Amino acid sequence: EASSLAPGESARITSIIEKPAPETKLESNYSAVGRYVLSADIWPLLETTEPGAWGRIQLTDAIAELLKRKPVEATELVGESFNCGEKLGYLRAFVTYGLRHPTQGKAFREWAERLSL
Repeated sequence: EASSLAPGESARITSIIEKPAPETKLESNYSAVGRYVLSADIWPLLETTEPGAWGRIQLTDAIAELLKRKPVEATELVGESFNCGEKLGYLRAFVTYGLRHPTQGKAFREWAERLSL
């Protein structure tokens, strides 16, 4: 419902969809990127959720069902996101995490530089 959120602010969501096709007309520019704090009410819904996109049970489908029963809110997070449902996105996330790791990042970067890419 919100067109923009201030840091720490939240807003009620009215719908959610799992990775819409690029040509899909959406009502919002927001995306759910895998940081969830949900009530225990989600578990029974997951147990009865049928496989959806890609033949897998989707958390977003269970959240869509939860929306019919009680309010669900979202907050804006600032940062980089990766589509870890795709192999290249997972690899990008892994390498980025490795390079930025507080204790292993330096050694990881040195190792990566020796790969002669």
